[in-house]
Amino acid sequence: MSDARPPDPRATVGVGDAAIAPLPSTMRAMAIDTLGGLDRLRPMDLPVPGVGPDEVLIRVATVGINRQDLVTMSGRFPNPDLRLPHVPGLDPAGVVVGLGSAVTDRELGERVVVKPPIGCGTCALCRAGEDDACPGLKSVGVHRQGGLAEYVAVPSRSVFAIPDGVGFAEASAAAHAFPVALTMLRRVGVTADDTLLVPGAAGSIGGATTQLARLLGARVIGAVGSPERADAVRALGVEHVIDYRANPAFAPLVRAIVPDGVSVYVETSSDPVIWSEALKTVARRARVAVIGAHAGPVVELDLNWLFRQRVSIIGCSGSSRACFGETLGMLADGRLRPAIDLVVPLGQASVAYRRLMGRDHHGKSIVDLSLPS
Repeated sequence: MSDARPPDPRATVGVGDAAIAPLPSTMRAMAIDTLGGLDRLRPMDLPVPGVGPDEVLIRVATVGINRQDLVTMSGRFPNPDLRLPHVPGLDPAGVVVGLGSAVTDRELGERVVVKPPIGCGTCALCRAGEDDACPGLKSVGVHRQGGLAEYVAVPSRSVFAIPDGVGFAEASAAAHAFPVALTMLRRVGVTADDTLLVPGAAGSIGGATTQLARLLGARVIGAVGSPERADAVRALGVEHVIDYRANPAFAPLVRAIVPDGVSVYVETSSDPVIWSEALKTVARRARVAVIGAHAGPVVELDLNWLFRQRVSIIGCSGSSRACFGETLGMLADGRLRPAIDLVVPLGQASVAYRRLMGRDHHGKSIVDLSLPS
């Protein structure tokens, strides 16, 4: 198992005033020992990871189900950092039970949630607060072991305290999509003067983008693929929702709402058909934010149209530390509401992944390790 190191002497179990006890040597996990997809995911007993000097060990309470896990398990893209057996799980939340020798900013017993993409912390981009663009970015559950296990070790710089009143499941549900969406909206410069078109508005990233854009005062036109998803988006307070499955040529419907075109188009999947139609809806000098490519990744682009329309296309991925912290603040004061679709025990993680692969989910599925399998 990757990331397995000899336990640091300070890596001890302790919660609040509870007695400190030695760490167990093994843990329950859902992991893959060969690449090939979800069918390779199975229960395993694996060594509890040791912690490096700058790391903390977290006893996992909850972790989210994400499409990136499916991509990682499939081996679709080269990943030289992946070591088998591999534990997926991007966004664990839980309790700090171990401290590396150099860690001074975390405490045993602290309730925390993990920021999945981890910058190097030393490059020019990281020093400028743009760690989402760090060239050495590594993600929990992708380039290193993830949280679909009883314990996970991560650098302390990527661990944030969970605000009072926020539960573990809620923290995991918000930890990936919302900071990523907020980082994208900040980079694109969305303001109250903007009108956004958001295909996939009922999905994880799309739903987070929709909520955050409305908090920034922007107008949102949500685009979804079913009547049920349309209802879910309307429940977020979105006035204009379009079903692109029922109306594949949806550009005239968008233009009827905003004749000059939308100022921001957020592409969450890069579906080639939706991409082509959505580009017909953008205004001159619009910004196109591409924040996902699982349905593509290759699309057509007429460069003559691009420069004549003066459109900017901006690639967005990952989240900055600043936006992660800002998102937790919004969660604490009730401005954000991450939708939780399904909660399953560790042994039933595959059930949640299969639901994610379909079209029936509305919101985030969560693995709760306190539930009996």
